Amino acid sequence: MGLSRMPHVSFAKAGSEPEPDRHIACRRMLVGPWCNQPEEYPGYNGFVGWAGAACLRSGRLVVTFTSGYWHGSLPCSDEMLQEPYYDELFKKRRDRFGGLVDLRAPRGGRAHIMYSEDAGETWSEPFTLADTEDDDRHPCILELDDGTLLATLFTCRLRGPQKSDRGEHQYDSQYIAYSKYMRSSDGGKTWSALKAGYDVDDSVQSSTSPAIQLADGSVIWLITGRHDPDNPDAVATGVFRSADRGENFELASFISTDHELWEPAIAESPDGRLVTIARREGDIAWSDDGGRSWTDPVRTGVEMFNPELVMLPNGVLACFHGSYQALGLRVILSPDFGVTWHGPADSYGYAVDPKVYGYSAPMVLPDGTVYIAYNHTGGHYPADARTAALWGLQLRVSDAADGIELLPTPGSVAARGTGTTGLGYIDSRPEDPELGAAE
Repeated sequence: MGLSRMPHVSFAKAGSEPEPDRHIACRRMLVGPWCNQPEEYPGYNGFVGWAGAACLRSGRLVVTFTSGYWHGSLPCSDEMLQEPYYDELFKKRRDRFGGLVDLRAPRGGRAHIMYSEDAGETWSEPFTLADTEDDDRHPCILELDDGTLLATLFTCRLRGPQKSDRGEHQYDSQYIAYSKYMRSSDGGKTWSALKAGYDVDDSVQSSTSPAIQLADGSVIWLITGRHDPDNPDAVATGVFRSADRGENFELASFISTDHELWEPAIAESPDGRLVTIARREGDIAWSDDGGRSWTDPVRTGVEMFNPELVMLPNGVLACFHGSYQALGLRVILSPDFGVTWHGPADSYGYAVDPKVYGYSAPMVLPDGTVYIAYNHTGGHYPADARTAALWGLQLRVSDAADGIELLPTPGSVAARGTGTTGLGYIDSRPEDPELGAAE
């Protein structure tokens, strides 16, 4: 497929949904209430979410996540609240989300990492991966061809007081965010200092999906930001490229259209083509020159948040995502690298877990199945934040791209052969799926 020809993207009904409530027996809690909690610190109130996942060549499984006090755990201190500007901002949040806890978090939320050495049967305690002065969000891990681990995330804090010409506080562009990365050459025991991948003051900047290494050895990392010089207000996808295994990144290209592109994900086909997809319209674009140029974005017709792309060994391209149309965590499947998509009904995907928020992180296991870590809720409301959890679930994608099979995940009640408990049936409440610097 050359760039001179714009593909026509279509969606077709194929197959059917998995067995109802099968996810309840097959999933297992990785982190949550009374389950493998991260260490306590000033500002932690139970929220966990924004997972990353990677299967290393050694067979070790890696899950990363963010902890904090809320959906977005921005730094908050007594000194900040003495300033009327910050005090008003936090008051607005408390009023909007039903009485958020008045909690001091001088360094915001943290990023964590945990491991499994036995295919997900048991997991280590969560270790701190990053603890900057800002909120550390959406950590992801990529193992490079030389064994180096590349960790990417973004940090966020409130911008300082901004005043109009009349001396009044301005509350737009409240955030400062930076996408950052670091490397480890010893399997994650030690890490380099965090570096900014895109060192520009940008209130919409974020990085929510892992980087990928291409067949030619270069590394591609997608960063949301204002990258379009002809439309500086556009929220676009920046395609950052590294020729030195993640030591340095440069902006190679950008993808922009007439609406915002958030939370982009990327995958490479066996023949070297690249594909990206983004929130909210499911805009998809292709590249046949290593990400240096792209087709114009085309809508898939599936409204989604936090899309995550996985190129499977059976040739199927899977897009896991949170669903606006059918709710929960779902997946659409393509047999032809994103030109045709399948789901159980018009315009929505197969249910992975229909009772949760929808943010997830899939990884391909050696046997070709997928292990996916995902949020229970978004933590917008106090009760949800205090009782947040991460689930793990294993599944198989059909070779015909017409459905999924939920498998007994190691450690789940299905794998143990025991009955489910009442906790397994707790639903997350409907929420506005927000993430990132712009809420």
